[in-house]
Amino acid sequence: MLKLENLNLEEIAWAMQNDRSTGHEYYLNLDTGEVIVPGLDEDLTEDEIEEGNYASVDPLESYESYRHMEDFTVGLPDGEARRKLEQALVRSKPFRHFRDALEYFPKEREDWFTFKNEAMNQVVIEWLVGIKAIEDPGHGADSQSP
Repeated sequence: MLKLENLNLEEIAWAMQNDRSTGHEYYLNLDTGEVIVPGLDEDLTEDEIEEGNYASVDPLESYESYRHMEDFTVGLPDGEARRKLEQALVRSKPFRHFRDALEYFPKEREDWFTFKNEAMNQVVIEWLVGIKAIEDPGHGADSQSP
């Protein structure tokens, strides 16, 4: 079993958020905690992956990314930034419009990246616990899930 503190959560999150347009698949080496890209990082065959100790890092569903944007926007105080981001979320191509709207609000843009990082870390940890790669960090603690 891997130790959470030894994992690069940002690297795993990046693999989850990659849209696969390059045709690459991502795997987590459950022995080392490294993200592997067959054909790019490693000369691994599908058979070696199936026989080895690897977990496929599936792409994040777009509704999950959208939910992060909604959660961030709802948490903003009333004001122009919140209104513009709410409008972006109901337009066609909400991801692009959300990103574009943030360009006009530097503080909120910085806050968004911090929020998204924390949200993705939570997604990664939940995934790692779900595939039994790590112990549940909240197991036995008096904590509540966000």
